[in-house]
Amino acid sequence: NNKLKLIKYPRPPTFGNFLWFLVAPPLIYEFEYPLHDKIHWRYFFEKVLSFIGVVTFFHVIVDVYITPVLIILHKITLLDAIAELIIPFMFCQILTFYLLFDIICNGVAELTRFADREFYQDWWNSTSFDEYARRWNKPVHMWLMKYVYREAMKYGMTKWTAMVLTFLFSSVFHEYAMSVSFRVFKPYLFGMQMLQIPLIFLGRPLKGTKAGNVCFWISMLLGLPLVSILYCRELAYRNELLDALASVKATDPL
Repeated sequence: NNKLKLIKYPRPPTFGNFLWFLVAPPLIYEFEYPLHDKIHWRYFFEKVLSFIGVVTFFHVIVDVYITPVLIILHKITLLDAIAELIIPFMFCQILTFYLLFDIICNGVAELTRFADREFYQDWWNSTSFDEYARRWNKPVHMWLMKYVYREAMKYGMTKWTAMVLTFLFSSVFHEYAMSVSFRVFKPYLFGMQMLQIPLIFLGRPLKGTKAGNVCFWISMLLGLPLVSILYCRELAYRNELLDALASVKATDPL
């Protein structure tokens, strides 16, 4: 029942148009965007309350189930760390998705009156990793399709080569973000993302089946939480090494 209209940017756009684009959810610049005629404040404050609730729940999980294990992470085996952390990290993964793509994106979209709210699709029903890649993060997927995949096709690459290049670009960017966040370079996430390419072809016989969805969820339950544990373990070892070096330096008479 909402009235929609198109925002039309002048050519070239003004500085105000640029500021709106920086705040609004879309990652691809267009000369026209669908807009609602007004801000629905009740809906926006529902998202604010949801944000507070999810962040509180997230904090409880981290404080009660994750932090105590991280403190002793350098003293326990990898299998013990996986057993203790894989379920809490899985909950954090789902909460992060919900917080970013449902609460924050929809809240910002409401403030900017942006009408195209398809920030994700039903990725939980995916039966292969190519379906998951298309569904779970629509803004980034559309950006990669426009500026990496289609540009590669323009230069004469095959669909297969363009797809591999797109996965490679995304994997390098994600690994860079993880390396900066954890201050350690261990390409676990890069390897996991690139592993999706052979899994896409191996899983084609199961595409569209319940068995494919089961295999997808098993991979999700093991994949991202395991990668998070490995990065935390590397960070724990790094901090232990730094503490040891600081202790040696403090006791060195020279």
